[in-house]
Amino acid sequence: EYMASRDRVTLIMGPIGSGKTVGSCQRLFTQMCEQAPNESGYRKSRWIAVRNTYPDLKGTTIKDWRELYDSDEVKLGKFNMDFPPTHYLDFDLEDGTRVISELVFLALDRPDSVRKLRGTQVTGFWLNEVKELSKAVVDMCDGRHGRYPDNCSWHGMIGDTNAPDTDHWYYKLAEEVKPDGWKFLKQPGGVIECVTGGVQNRRIEWKENPNAENLNNLPDGYYIRQVQGKGDDWIRVNLANKYGNVSTGKPIYQG
Repeated sequence: EYMASRDRVTLIMGPIGSGKTVGSCQRLFTQMCEQAPNESGYRKSRWIAVRNTYPDLKGTTIKDWRELYDSDEVKLGKFNMDFPPTHYLDFDLEDGTRVISELVFLALDRPDSVRKLRGTQVTGFWLNEVKELSKAVVDMCDGRHGRYPDNCSWHGMIGDTNAPDTDHWYYKLAEEVKPDGWKFLKQPGGVIECVTGGVQNRRIEWKENPNAENLNNLPDGYYIRQVQGKGDDWIRVNLANKYGNVSTGKPIYQG
């Protein structure tokens, strides 16, 4: 559903190891090839991949993209690691058209980072690990796509994330506001929470979810083995793909 959606904004939430980043790479590449060709047969587009910090950008976002589309086996254009890192894609399709696209990688870790986006003319954005981005950054991105090329056949934002807390802007939009043109998708968790006992002897057990995605690309028992030594809150967010609960203040005990 994430790969097929062509809503203006499509965001997917899933557990660690579920293939979200690679899926986003594949989705973005597909849309580069889908852009309508101009009179010369060129499918032009320009994209920005956004992450919160440059270490994360280089260690995950760029790494996964290059493994797919700029490796020793696959060369689709020049990759420039200067600031900002940019992949200039230029290759032919079987239908005789030519894909000419740019993918710029930017770290936007603070609200004042939005100045980096001012004046940007792009087709769309890939927001990698959305929950680590501020709402101000996402809002600015949403106002910059669709400006290149003229009359682009699709423009918008895609994004992937682990589950945020219930006080996060992502939760508010996905579960409460539900804005028009925004699609929020949720993958199955890697584990399922099972509660046994009553109020006095309540116990939480975690079981493997046979419906989890990307299992064929993961080691056997990938999710259930990670349960060992982890707190229930951590498991709930990172493995079960449930929103985190936020508690404020100090508990009050009555004597």
